[in-house]
Amino acid sequence: MPTKREKGIWLDFPEGWGVVKYDGDSQTDNAGFYRAKIEHQVQHVRGVDVVSLTPTPDNRLLLIEVKDYRESASSADKEAKKLRQTVIQKALNTVSGLFAAARTGDPELREVTERICSSGLAIEVILLLEQPSPGPPPITTAQKFRKQNPQTAINDLRLELTSVLSGLGFDFYLRSSSTMQVRDGWGVRLI
Repeated sequence: MPTKREKGIWLDFPEGWGVVKYDGDSQTDNAGFYRAKIEHQVQHVRGVDVVSLTPTPDNRLLLIEVKDYRESASSADKEAKKLRQTVIQKALNTVSGLFAAARTGDPELREVTERICSSGLAIEVILLLEQPSPGPPPITTAQKFRKQNPQTAINDLRLELTSVLSGLGFDFYLRSSSTMQVRDGWGVRLI
C-alpha cells in the first residue's frame, strides 16, 4: 500500500494508485522534477504536498494539500483568506508542472502523469485540514458564538474554493481525518 507522510499525518493509498510526494525534500519523494526544473527556475511557484492518480476506470488526479493546525499557534479560521490563495496557486502550479513533466517524459513522475491529457480525467483538489479537537461543548451564548465563528470562516473557505476551482474545471473537497468518505478511496492516519 503506497503511503506518504506530510507533517504529522500519514496518507494511505490503495495498491495500484500512482502516488508521489510532489513538493518533498528527499530523493525518495519524487520531487526532483519540481525542485530542479520548476521551483529553482521560476520564482513564486508552489506545489501541493501529494499527487495521486487513481487507476482507470476511476480516472481521478488528486492534488492534496495538507495543513495541520492541531499544535499550531495560528488557526485555520484565522488563516482562511491566505489558505484560499495558497490552495488555488498550488493547484494551478502543480497541474502546470505535471503537464510539463508529462511533455518532457520525466520518468520520476510518470506514475501520476501518464493520463494528464486524458479528456476523461477528473482533477480533484483536496485540502486536508486538521484542527485542534473541539473541547467541551459551549454553554453560554458567548461561548457558542466564539465556537461558531471559526467554523463560519472554514465554511466560507470551502464555498469560495469550490466556486473558484469549479470555474477552472477542478472539483474541490475539504477533508480531515474525521470527515474522510468511502468515495475518497484513500485514508488518513494522525501521528
